[in-house]
Amino acid sequence: MKKILLLLCAFTLVTACENEPLDPDLTGGNNNGGGNNNGGSDSADLTLSVYELDTDTSINFFGIPIRTITNSDLNISDDKIVSSTTVFEVEGAPNETENQTFTRNAQGQITSNISVNSNGVTTNEYIISYTNGQISQITYDYFEDDFDDYIYNFTYDGNLITRTEVGSNISTVFTIDGFDRVIKKESFDGTTSIQLETITYNGLGNINSSVGTGELDSNYTYAFDDNTNPLQVVYNDNYLLNFLSDDYSDEIGPLIAQFHSSNNWSGATFNGDTFTFNLEYNVAGRITSRNIAYDFGPDLMVEINERFNYVN
Repeated sequence: MKKILLLLCAFTLVTACENEPLDPDLTGGNNNGGGNNNGGSDSADLTLSVYELDTDTSINFFGIPIRTITNSDLNISDDKIVSSTTVFEVEGAPNETENQTFTRNAQGQITSNISVNSNGVTTNEYIISYTNGQISQITYDYFEDDFDDYIYNFTYDGNLITRTEVGSNISTVFTIDGFDRVIKKESFDGTTSIQLETITYNGLGNINSSVGTGELDSNYTYAFDDNTNPLQVVYNDNYLLNFLSDDYSDEIGPLIAQFHSSNNWSGATFNGDTFTFNLEYNVAGRITSRNIAYDFGPDLMVEINERFNYVN
């Protein structure tokens, strides 16, 4: 189930996010107007405590309409994700719920990510190993089906990180710039390049464009507001892990725009289609919600709703 969810999340981010619509009755994450949720406060010392990411996707798959709804609630402490709850639904089928917990080493690096369903059964896990502070191996185990399992190994050479997969001819090379940002991702089948994505940034630290060539051609540009992105500090915790654990064909530009840019992502142009997002703020200028609607015609429609909850 988790693997399917991740594939859907990557697809949504690339075409349209990592995820998901959130029902507060299921997760208890939304606390508008009560308790210690200070979404409307102008206090300068508020921190993000719960990030809700809701995605409603409708696709036409060879003439068959499929609607999926993914509701995620990420719990944050000291600017780090400590756990999450995800409710995944394919229309017409029962909901499935998974709870994720993260384990870190003494240096604060994530060493495991384990998912347990609502019946208390562990469904899958990531194990991350480090050598001299750098990610050396990522192992993914999906207990229900070994087909989805993989082991990634990593080597480092200057500003290049090369990822190989055990039992596969596919390798991926990530290029890092002088600001420790990913600027290129290129995948090879043996020695033949099969997918290339190049990333550019502006002087404010926001992604400016991402261009893909190979198995998937794409040309994306990104727009931002002037306010601080509260997700950047949260997802910059173990920054490279967000990219090194993906599939070779996953595009990373939209991930950078949403989670790693200095300001809040406010719009994008995907292969000539321009979209403007609806952002709301509290009196201190902190983002409290973002609504995104992508309409690519009858074959693909995506609605993304995010909510940002703060505490003192």
